[in-house]
Amino acid sequence: MDGEATLAGGGGPVDVRRLELLAPAGAPDSLVAALESGADAVYLGLKTLNARRRAANFGVEQFRTALAEVRSRGKKAYLTLNTDVAERELGQAARILALASESGVDAVLVRDPAVLAMVRELPSLAVHFSTQAAICNSADVAAAQSLNVARVVLAREMTLREIAAASKGPVETEVFVQGALCFCVSGRCLLSSWVGGRSGNRGACTSPCRVPWSGAKNGSSPLFSMHDLCGAHRLDELAAAGVRALKIEGRLKNAEWVRRAVSLYREAIDSPNGDPERWRSAAEQLTSYAGRQTTCGYWDGERNALTGTAAGRRRGAAQSDSQGLSNPDDSSVAADLDQSQLNGDQPRQDDQSKQDDRSSDDEGLPQYDFEVRVEARAIACRLVCLGQTVSWTVPKTVVRRPHKAVAIGSMFERLEAAPLAGFELGLGETNDPDYLLVPRAYNALLDTVAAHLRRAAKGPSDQVRHPLPQGLQALLEKREPHPLNRLHLGDRPTRVRLSQEQAAEFLSRVSIGEAVVEGLSVESLRRVLGAAGSTTVIAALPSVFFEADIAGIEKLLSACARTGITVEVNSWGGWHLARKARVRLEAGPGLAVLNSLAAQELARLGMRQVTLSLEAGRRQWEELTACCPVPCSLTVFGRPPLMISRVALPEDQLRGAILEDRRGVQLRARKESGLWVFRPESPFDLRNVENERIRVRHLVVDLVGSPDPLSDWYDVPLPGWERFRFNYDRSLA
Repeated sequence: MDGEATLAGGGGPVDVRRLELLAPAGAPDSLVAALESGADAVYLGLKTLNARRRAANFGVEQFRTALAEVRSRGKKAYLTLNTDVAERELGQAARILALASESGVDAVLVRDPAVLAMVRELPSLAVHFSTQAAICNSADVAAAQSLNVARVVLAREMTLREIAAASKGPVETEVFVQGALCFCVSGRCLLSSWVGGRSGNRGACTSPCRVPWSGAKNGSSPLFSMHDLCGAHRLDELAAAGVRALKIEGRLKNAEWVRRAVSLYREAIDSPNGDPERWRSAAEQLTSYAGRQTTCGYWDGERNALTGTAAGRRRGAAQSDSQGLSNPDDSSVAADLDQSQLNGDQPRQDDQSKQDDRSSDDEGLPQYDFEVRVEARAIACRLVCLGQTVSWTVPKTVVRRPHKAVAIGSMFERLEAAPLAGFELGLGETNDPDYLLVPRAYNALLDTVAAHLRRAAKGPSDQVRHPLPQGLQALLEKREPHPLNRLHLGDRPTRVRLSQEQAAEFLSRVSIGEAVVEGLSVESLRRVLGAAGSTTVIAALPSVFFEADIAGIEKLLSACARTGITVEVNSWGGWHLARKARVRLEAGPGLAVLNSLAAQELARLGMRQVTLSLEAGRRQWEELTACCPVPCSLTVFGRPPLMISRVALPEDQLRGAILEDRRGVQLRARKESGLWVFRPESPFDLRNVENERIRVRHLVVDLVGSPDPLSDWYDVPLPGWERFRFNYDRSLA
């Protein structure tokens, strides 16, 4: 590795030593280890609202102490506030930002548009786009510049040439160089949320992608389990591409691992004339805790052979244990965790509670009281824990297979037998112990109880109680819901979502007010408009696209501008390109909102309508729509894209295959706009759910990925029929 290097076709020589080394600090001891080992900056999160909730993280006083330590060494600290923020969490997000501003944090990493709105009231606070913002191309970076974002963390799927294209402007770029890789583009994954209500976009990912999946023609294998990133031997190329900062992934790693990783990269930066093979070999040793292979293939456009078995994992883990490096990353969770049974065939057993308490002593666990009352129209639940009381109701469901259902009395027996979320059942009461719960309702109820217990377990230091400046207080004032949000959940859908392959035939046979069409080109747009009749067509831009795709998107936008077609944008880069084309805009699922302030911010940026987050539960939708000042849409049926990946998987093995994990979760793969997209075999369906407290402008039926769109359109379940309802009945973690 030379001290100065150039990227082919790029500018002049670049000094590798100018690169900022950014280290993970998942706990106070890791922060100290990073600083002592030569990190230029650390990134860390508070106890709430950051994308690594399983890390120890920092309480308020720990955070202040950490900032003082960073300042005393002349280094920088970046705070992560990089999750989707629910309506009731807006106040907490504002207080975190106020604390960060007062404490002199060098920047805040963000994802949610609401946080962008808040930061405008704190002009001294710099903003970086997190990798969760899915920054994949130069248009995304140009959008960041328009939003006064000082730095972006680039998607790990980008090539060196794409990184160089994204790094040409004034916005600084930061790239990961070491650590775990995700199969799905960051910020676009719904798999963990789908199978158990634990969202990767809210820091609660359980890594179900790491387990074996069967159904492909090569049998059962960890098809989605990525190799680890290792780039210590190629820092000169990153410098030549214009990168400003190198990031080590690992807030779930322990202090000793952080110390070794930072020391290695510090030496590689400071000794640029060293042996690249030595850096490569040393960096590969950092992955011994998982036994995974290493790669930096994405940088070269090499997307084959990036996933596969973790052969040797036990041996590697044993070796790392002896070195004190065995804190797991996300990949370790799914191996032990059974989540909600997607198809509702089996009630979940006690694996979840064992996972939550596997390192604790059952003696002396705190207790909770739980009451379940079967009433005429619903099931009323009441939980008391650590002085906090919470009540909620769940709908009754029709039991069609009693032999697979769970009696409430049996549920209490299981809760008495094993801890849940670090608590044991004290008093359990019900007025109807023989009442049967279908497996999905049983699993959802346990998920909700566990979520409430985890919230109760948070100490007072977990919540930031910093005073708010007047400008932030004004932003938090609730608005009146927009008058166009008149439809309630249970009304007839007014929109359909289709792929361009489906659109012409479907619209020639079905009369519907509006249709959002994905995957359009200039040619297919003409075809769809010819078949649409009186249906209004909205052209959807992709949620993930790379540099080579920009020209085609610009041509489509020009055609939309000429014909007056509204464009649905699903990424920041899409917003930037559509705004340049002067088309009418609305925000789609790729820029979905979980709070009313995010909706308001997107409206300020020119989007006439927003889309509610598909991941939300009943209560979150109710709270959001009660004060959403912008027309909004809600998807009530569909097979959403659970993973979007740039990995090149063998098409002959996946064509027609149904992939299934040990919990019965089933996926189908197909190519969409050149990327692998994995959708569930069975859809979620809320069309038979009545809730007048959830009010929107449009209820949307998403038929993309449907094997029979017409059948799915007409097959509306009757009231009481059991259908999978995604997170509607469970609390989104």
